[in-house]
Amino acid sequence: MTQVLEGNPQQSKLPLKLIITGGIVFVLFLILPFFLGRFQTALMSKLLLFGVLGISLDLVWGFTGILSFAHGVFFTLGGYAMAYYLKLNLSTDRNTYGVELPDFMVWNGLTELPWFVAPLKSLPIALIAMIVVPSLFAYIIGWFIFRSKVSGVYITIITLAISSALTTFFVSQQAYTGGTNGITDIATLEIFGLELTDINLYIVILCFATAVLIGSYQLTRSNLGLILRSINENEQRISFLGYDVASFKIFIWTLSAAIAGVAGGLFVPLNKFISPVYLAVAFGTQVVIWVAIGGRGTLVGPVVAAILLGQVQNYAERVTQDWQLVVGVLLLVVVLFIPDGLMGLIPKRFSLSSIPKAMATSSSSSGHIQARLLDWLTPSKAWVSRLGNRIGRGKGRDRSR
Repeated sequence: MTQVLEGNPQQSKLPLKLIITGGIVFVLFLILPFFLGRFQTALMSKLLLFGVLGISLDLVWGFTGILSFAHGVFFTLGGYAMAYYLKLNLSTDRNTYGVELPDFMVWNGLTELPWFVAPLKSLPIALIAMIVVPSLFAYIIGWFIFRSKVSGVYITIITLAISSALTTFFVSQQAYTGGTNGITDIATLEIFGLELTDINLYIVILCFATAVLIGSYQLTRSNLGLILRSINENEQRISFLGYDVASFKIFIWTLSAAIAGVAGGLFVPLNKFISPVYLAVAFGTQVVIWVAIGGRGTLVGPVVAAILLGQVQNYAERVTQDWQLVVGVLLLVVVLFIPDGLMGLIPKRFSLSSIPKAMATSSSSSGHIQARLLDWLTPSKAWVSRLGNRIGRGKGRDRSR
């Protein structure tokens, strides 16, 4: 018999040590631009966004067991939504041909804005689009994948195919996407009349990364997070308990795409362009590397790895153009000697990402999270309760006779 655990009512509350440590780290990052140059501030902004992208993948891979190479796709779709807005709001005197129509559309013979691009001239619509477009695309793809009960390496193959196919599609549609060059020469992002300079944009990105980290932590410590871990450990068992596993997978898959889309949308005003290179398998593989090196299921790990590898690349490029070799060696070392990633080097009693024992321990040899932790969504709970009440009333009547 396996042990049935009681749920921990405090499990979704942030631990005091996490609040204190997180607050200190946030303040340090907040004052960082005042000690760094303009280049390093922009680089740290980009690396924070890559860290958020790593967190979005960690939710589906580290916690749910779905290895995806398509998160670069969601990132890029959100980026194109914002890029269209900034390109369409570029002043005519700054445009190559002195007209409102983007230069790459003029090059390819278009005389008016396509119907699906025209609404993106509005900032609210562009902000909605950078969330909805990648989310909707992820939902459609996820619905077909997970409702068809595709699992394991086949999901990975499908995401690779999606990444490759969309890269080819965006490159071929030069009149609408800018082709290989993508969308460049864009306007500076302004919100409520405030121009987002390097430091302003850095603060916005830092707040966004902090919000995603806190939200992801709360989600993974909730009952929903326990279900996701259970699916990762033993999907068949959770299905036998009466849960619609496909629905949970579609939900976390779509949510992670929305996070990636917002990260892509913020990346564009920072980097001043977006192109199909971020759709490619190479970039999707980079995201997987950040999660693997940082530590799957840690949330903080992908952020640390993205920042570390970004800085390694920055300094390695000054010495050699083969900086990928340095990253490859680092990945090999982590896989061989630190299978739990960089966060695995932190002692468990000091780890901010470890799962409290009261939430995840069990006397079963398989270590699966037990059914009672999942009762909040069990469809049969109410039926069993009513059946028990009826049996109890029946026994009471028999005794009275």
